[in-house]
Amino acid sequence: MGRKRIRQGKHLYLFIACVILAGICGCTALQGALARPDYWQADHYRAGGNFDAAMKQYRQIVELYPQAADEALFGMGCLYAHPRNPQRDYQKSLEAFRRVVDDYPGSKYRDAAEAFQSIVGEAANRNSQAAFQKKQVETLEKQVEGQQKQIEGLQKQIEQMKEIDRSLEEKRRKAPAGN
Repeated sequence: MGRKRIRQGKHLYLFIACVILAGICGCTALQGALARPDYWQADHYRAGGNFDAAMKQYRQIVELYPQAADEALFGMGCLYAHPRNPQRDYQKSLEAFRRVVDDYPGSKYRDAAEAFQSIVGEAANRNSQAAFQKKQVETLEKQVEGQQKQIEGLQKQIEQMKEIDRSLEEKRRKAPAGN
């Protein structure tokens, strides 16, 4: 006759198996599994165009599950650079992508984060160049406006001088030849 296992033994084996599994997988996998519903919520907000709520959700994930926050940081980087985000901020986007690259070297988002760092960096440079050029254009437009006013003033002076010349010429014609 064989020995019957009691329920306590089954639970003990299950507990030991879970501890071993957690040790093998590490806390990152556990945190990632716990964070999955939060990611779904953030993705839902982003898809609906609610960038503020999505950003808030991603920030919560980073705070609650720091070992599995690479996906949240990547999502934040994408949100900060999103063209329809009214609060677009290329510098914050670059910082989020940099954190993925630096803090999570084994992340599946690392390569994409490096690529986006390059793309967003270029966009940020072009954006700052465009802002600088816009200021230059505004300055030049003010200069042109000032010069146009100056030209108008000079044209009025020329017309006044022509009028004076005409009146002097008329006076000479009317004056006797001997004077």
